[in-house]
Amino acid sequence: MATPFKVFRDNQKILMVVFGALLMVAFVVLPPILQFGFFSQQTANERGEVVVVVDDEELYRPDIDNLVNKYDIVGRVMAEAIGQSLILQGSPKAPMPPIPGLRIVPASQQSPGGPQFMPVGAEEAVLYYAWVKKAEELGMVVDDQSVRDFMRESSGGRLSDYDYNAILTSVTGGEGRGLNYDYFFEMLREVLTAQKLQALVFRDGRVVTPSSAWVAYRNMNRTISTEMFPVSAKDFMDQVGSPSSAQIEELFNKYKHQPANPAMNQIGFMQMDKISLAYVKGDINDFVEAAKAEITDEQVAQYYEENKDSFRKPVLPSAEPEAPGSPEGAEGTEEPAPMTEEKPATEDAKPMEETTEPASEEKPAEEMKKEEAPSEEPKEEAKPEPSAEETPADEKPAEDKPAEDKPAEEKPAEEKPAEEAPAEETPAEEPAKEEPAAEDSSLNATKSNVQLVSFLQEEGEEEEKPAAEEKPAEEKPAEDTPMEEPKAEDKPAEETPMETPAADAPATDAPATDAPMEEAPVEYKPLAEVQEQIRTRLAQPIAQKQMTDALAEIRGVLQAKYEEYRYLETKSEKSPYDTDEIERLATSLGLSFGAMPLMDFYQASQSALAQEAVHVDYTFDQTSGLRTINRSMVAEAFQTNSPLFQPRLFPGASQSSMMFRQNIQAEVQYVFWKTEMKDGYAPKLDDVRDQVVEAWKQQEAGKLAKEAAEKLAEQIKSKEDLNKAATEQKAEVVVAENITYFNQLSGGQGLSLGSIPGVEDVSQMTMEALFSAPVESSTVAPNAGEDVYYVAFVTAEAETNEQLRDNMMAAIQGTLPASVSQYASQEENMVTRAILLDFFDPKRIDWKIDPMDLESRS
Repeated sequence: MATPFKVFRDNQKILMVVFGALLMVAFVVLPPILQFGFFSQQTANERGEVVVVVDDEELYRPDIDNLVNKYDIVGRVMAEAIGQSLILQGSPKAPMPPIPGLRIVPASQQSPGGPQFMPVGAEEAVLYYAWVKKAEELGMVVDDQSVRDFMRESSGGRLSDYDYNAILTSVTGGEGRGLNYDYFFEMLREVLTAQKLQALVFRDGRVVTPSSAWVAYRNMNRTISTEMFPVSAKDFMDQVGSPSSAQIEELFNKYKHQPANPAMNQIGFMQMDKISLAYVKGDINDFVEAAKAEITDEQVAQYYEENKDSFRKPVLPSAEPEAPGSPEGAEGTEEPAPMTEEKPATEDAKPMEETTEPASEEKPAEEMKKEEAPSEEPKEEAKPEPSAEETPADEKPAEDKPAEDKPAEEKPAEEKPAEEAPAEETPAEEPAKEEPAAEDSSLNATKSNVQLVSFLQEEGEEEEKPAAEEKPAEEKPAEDTPMEEPKAEDKPAEETPMETPAADAPATDAPATDAPMEEAPVEYKPLAEVQEQIRTRLAQPIAQKQMTDALAEIRGVLQAKYEEYRYLETKSEKSPYDTDEIERLATSLGLSFGAMPLMDFYQASQSALAQEAVHVDYTFDQTSGLRTINRSMVAEAFQTNSPLFQPRLFPGASQSSMMFRQNIQAEVQYVFWKTEMKDGYAPKLDDVRDQVVEAWKQQEAGKLAKEAAEKLAEQIKSKEDLNKAATEQKAEVVVAENITYFNQLSGGQGLSLGSIPGVEDVSQMTMEALFSAPVESSTVAPNAGEDVYYVAFVTAEAETNEQLRDNMMAAIQGTLPASVSQYASQEENMVTRAILLDFFDPKRIDWKIDPMDLESRS
């Protein structure tokens, strides 16, 4: 009987071939069959639930971990490579656009700066992976040489492949993780694929081209005037038919993952998260009216007496000081005439010329004042004796008539303008007129650099003692003391001139000095005029306390009911509050009750409540100083993760720095709570068909309105043409004068878009169309929603383009002004965002689990 072994021996060759083939099948074919066939369900269960979907590719938690680990390794290796290159005195080139996990810290006083590794988060890793998939979809390829070039540039040419391998080993902890240099090379290739695509899309805002710099400067500095009239898309809705099924489906598929944003004229059918609110509002003005009834007349009168200075009547400037003020500059030379009527013309001219001479030497002027009676010293000072004609014009001893002759001989020699004085002195009948001539000569002399100080001194003296003497007045700038000494010397002589100018005070500068010396009687507003203002002021703190107490009381009632609801074992969507009861309580406390229906963020942002429930906080920043923070109750309701029905106070505690919190309380406060929350979702066509049809019609009507506006603009060559076209279109012309592209925000907070009176929904497209048009030309400017197109004619501009270019070149000074660079960078960023919206749809990434929750679990 044959045994099995005998059969095997007889058929050994055949059986070896069969078993060999089976083994080959088992090792090659069975693993994928087992992985994707029999055990696919078991493998899916082990991987858990889907975390995110990227372009229809489902990624699980292990997939996310692999992406994070991959980008972490690349970031750590490249950060270490750049750091070692710096140690070796290399010049590494930082990756631009940056790669995940790597950050270049700029040098500062606290740190030398350099490369820094930043752990990659799940959201960042998935987003970068989406860029990789997009690059592969476009067929982008990064060859080996490009990877090596990147490694060489990043290390400044200081590191070799062996050095990178050593860094990889130190980063990964050796070969235990199964990661070799070749695998790292492929990981870096994947990262560079996405980076190269980003380099094509992103524009570096730090680089400002001459063209963008000019546009930025022009937009920030140009002022124009224009006239315009609207062409609305609503007028063309009747001319638009109904879309076909293919058109409806095409429009829906294009925008089904994009939410609608009316503020940005953004079509979208993605259903966003929605909430509804209920609120109780307290307005300080309502409480002030009630508190004013509690203020008695005695309290008002007491406050009036204690704070009377705050109710002074405004003191209007009188006309008297203005009269002397005007002659100071224009008729000052004629005023001193009455002052010198008693003195001879020669004396009048002398002091004026004499002051011009000591301008360069102040001490001689003082000595002359002290020794006016003995006129010998003036002669010594006037050693350079000029002509005899000038002698009468120079002498200061005008106070002492006997001393007039001596200085007359001495000082005329110094000043030539005195020659004009004698010409006027010849008619001795009018000495007053001769003195102004002498003053004119001194004015002429003071025009030189040497005489400037004395000229100022003459003015100062005229204000203090115009009536006393012209001579001391001119000499006073040298010293005030000499003014008193001459008085002592010539008591009778000086007293008489002091009286004469007093009579002629309105004609001289004396009233200018007397007016400030005399205090006008203080007048107060009568109590009857300010009692209502006082009553309101006294009621303000009472009303503030009453409103705070009322809001605290109703918030306490809401909080108690919420706590009961919060600890229920089985919660329901039904509100724990009785709306009618809350409304009655609010009314009894002087508050008002209101509600906001279910809305998404964009819809709620344009609601009346969003415009009303706002608050301004202030903060201080060392770089920009005092800045304002605009807060919105609606925005905070969407941004905070507060649960349903939890009462919250708005604005609540100030978010400003402590120095601005003192005694700052909002005049309008709210207690609000969410009454309903609805998660967003990607709709089906049947769910939003009506919205799709309406959006299609608006698009088509907008196209017709734009075409009509452009045809009208081509025919308009003047303002008359524009007015005629507006009349035919039965539209009202908007006249806008001196408008600017931007407005400067307070506190150096940057720029805000300018406004045009009579034009709603002004956008940057509106301003760009207007400010890019030359003067005496027409253009078409759309509004923000692109449902109204304005046919405009630019009538004037404050400065021409040539003048603006010259101003810009003068302001450059080797580098662009910071405002120009900042604005140009913003423009570059706007262009980048526009490209991203058209090119890279962020809704390609559909998170099934919040990435923040995902990271918290790790």
